[in-house]
Amino acid sequence: MGPALQRLLLRPSSLELLRYLVGTPVANAPRKRAERLPKRVGICGRRHVSIAATAQPASQQHGLVSDDAGRISLSIPRTTESSFPIVSWKPSQATELLVKSSNNRWDESLFTHEELEFETSLDAVQVESGRVRLLDRDGHREDLKLWACLLGYRKRVHGSKGVLTFWRAVQKRNLHLPTQGSLAEKFWPEFLALGFQNHTLLEEVCKYADRLLDENGERWSKLYVSVIEHFLVTGQGTNAIKWHDRLFKLHPPGYKVFAGMCRYVALKDGDMETLRSIYTRNKHRNIYSRIVPLLCQREDFKSALSWHFFFVNNGDLPAFAKLVEPLVHFLAIYDRPNALKVTKSLVDAGVSFGSSISNELQDNTKISREMMNLVHGKTFNVSVKKYNDNLGARWFATRWISLDVAINAVHALGVQEIGPLSLQAIALREPDTKSVVVRIAQLKNLGISIGRSLFSQAVEHFARNRKSDLLESLLSSDQHPEALENGELQESLLNTYATAKDWTQYRRTLAIRSLVSKSPQMEKSNIILRYHVTRGRRTAVMDMLTDMQIAGTPVTSKSIAHIIQYTLRPRRAGHRPVVQKERWHNGTENDPNDLNMVIAILKRIMRTGSFVPILHWQEIIRRLGMARRFNDVQTLCHQLANWYGPVAPSSAWPPRRFRIPAQVPTSHHLHPLRILFNTPLQKAIVEWGFIHSLQRRSFSLEDLRRGTVPVIRKHALPVVTSGITLLKELSQQGIYIDGKSVRSAIFNRLITYFGPGRSNRRYNRYAKARLHGSLALVAKQIDEALGGEYFTGIDLPRILNLKAQMRWRRVGRRWNTMIKAKRASSSMPGLGNGERGSGCGALN
Repeated sequence: MGPALQRLLLRPSSLELLRYLVGTPVANAPRKRAERLPKRVGICGRRHVSIAATAQPASQQHGLVSDDAGRISLSIPRTTESSFPIVSWKPSQATELLVKSSNNRWDESLFTHEELEFETSLDAVQVESGRVRLLDRDGHREDLKLWACLLGYRKRVHGSKGVLTFWRAVQKRNLHLPTQGSLAEKFWPEFLALGFQNHTLLEEVCKYADRLLDENGERWSKLYVSVIEHFLVTGQGTNAIKWHDRLFKLHPPGYKVFAGMCRYVALKDGDMETLRSIYTRNKHRNIYSRIVPLLCQREDFKSALSWHFFFVNNGDLPAFAKLVEPLVHFLAIYDRPNALKVTKSLVDAGVSFGSSISNELQDNTKISREMMNLVHGKTFNVSVKKYNDNLGARWFATRWISLDVAINAVHALGVQEIGPLSLQAIALREPDTKSVVVRIAQLKNLGISIGRSLFSQAVEHFARNRKSDLLESLLSSDQHPEALENGELQESLLNTYATAKDWTQYRRTLAIRSLVSKSPQMEKSNIILRYHVTRGRRTAVMDMLTDMQIAGTPVTSKSIAHIIQYTLRPRRAGHRPVVQKERWHNGTENDPNDLNMVIAILKRIMRTGSFVPILHWQEIIRRLGMARRFNDVQTLCHQLANWYGPVAPSSAWPPRRFRIPAQVPTSHHLHPLRILFNTPLQKAIVEWGFIHSLQRRSFSLEDLRRGTVPVIRKHALPVVTSGITLLKELSQQGIYIDGKSVRSAIFNRLITYFGPGRSNRRYNRYAKARLHGSLALVAKQIDEALGGEYFTGIDLPRILNLKAQMRWRRVGRRWNTMIKAKRASSSMPGLGNGERGSGCGALN
């Protein structure tokens, strides 16, 4: 025997296996492992060797023989220690003994494929003598765990045909299926799935359930909901009604199960109308809280509104009013009449909106010295004296008495709250932050509050967090505590401290301003961002926005307004913007202008997920158009249409923290896209398209040297419909376009270029000279852009003349109105005619 084989046989597992094979103990074998061996051998030795020898008497364990019953015996000659037995077995006999050793844990891994095929072929006729299926033997006929194991294999390999085989066997043998626990979930759903393919089989399953209920009084609680929700989810409303009438009487669902079914149908976009009909046929009225909040969460507010009134009319009310808040909030913004109706319906139904208020207004009243002072003051006609913070501060600052005496004296007077100056005097008499915390705790134990002023909050915050330098700076500051409440003043001081490099006061002011916000880190980051904007540090602003994007910190609307204010110069109405080229300093020669800079900053802010108010973009687009940068207008409009639309493409922008509900149409007056692309802007875009195409182009000497100047033919007509094309593309993105306004803007341009009169704008006069005699071609371009015949099939010159005359009449009436208003304002009341005449004469 080789050394490797000797080492293998000397392993404990090998020795234990040999011991069970020959029926003799092995020397030096661990007893505990030997006790666990039958289970180990039964699993590890499967498909290779039968341990039937362990079931034979010791006297027969001397050789490998087979008796008439097919039992196997094993015998090893004692004289040949190095010889090994040759084992033979029958699969069914081996399987039975193996599974018996597994403590009734049935698993497919206990069988070979051939054994599983044999054991699960319940519809096949047994032709092989001596082999009996496990499910046909005593002790296994009603072993539901074995049935479930074999059913799982048959379904996995043979599909619905395999499930049908087991269903026929269940009926034939009148097997009692379980109705509770995990075993029930392995049988009933499989048979129902088979019945959904063939309603005859579904009727058989239901009749079996009826018989089980009649004979044993047992019912599978999910039968009704499994059948009904299948038909509702798959859109078979007629079948859902039919089977509801069939099952509801004998297999009614509980109110929780029925509510879960309704929620599942709504979640899967099932047949909601049929669900309403089924809902009215039963008495369960606890569905509101499962349907309406889900529809609101999915932003299907129209359905949520319809279901709300349906439930309320049927007496099905929400458990608490907070569940209806998303619906009411949406309607309050976009549909106020229905918001009032929803609120009124809840009030009329008796739904309480004041649960949180009632919790806050519990009877926490206590009789205090201050209350007694008020009572006594009214009784004896003595006016109540309020706590004087200045006088209290002097009292606490007095060195000739201890702080304990001073605090107890104030407590004896019935004072329940001290001011910030008094707290400052107390804190100044303590040597460290720990002692200040002790004094604040002493005041609170006596029922004396330090107030809610920002100064008091800062003192307590610095003391508890052991920030001794900031606490000392705050206490020794010459600012009055009320000055801390002024946010604008503090931010201006913040810039002053940073300029003077007084970093202690800078950090103190920054920390105090952070206490005002519910999110201190967010407020701190936004304050630093506004500081860099004020100082005009472009690189620092971009770096700060990058850090905020990584940290997920939103940029507040105050910071965005601050950026706009300190980046763009004011613009006069109707005039082109003045570009400020050297506002930002980044250490390079080619600094971008302010308009480019603010666009870059706002885009970076949007990439952090923050909401940029629409009005800012409206002004930016108008400035781009006035600056004749129509290509930038096109790019920016497409990006904003994607960003503020129902769904933003992930390739262009990252996920947002906000989104307008999809059911709000872009034509709604409160939709961001309707606010952005309003009627004046749409008309401006159309006219910018004309102006951009017809403007006089100037080229630099460098362009002429490089040969990059485009070739312009003398009589070539440029494409003047770029603005119309842009609006058409935006319309395809879901933006509401006002056709009447677009038509008006087109006529305005045509009157300017082809109508009577002379424009006072130089670029208009240049364009009119360039388009002389091209009205028909321009009309053809417009119709091609609009996709129809709107300007080519009419007498366009006559219409332009009529509209021009109407315009002049409107202008004349407007001038007359203005002149009359000026004359009326010049005649002041209380003055005589002579005085008015002298005034006019002096002017003349």
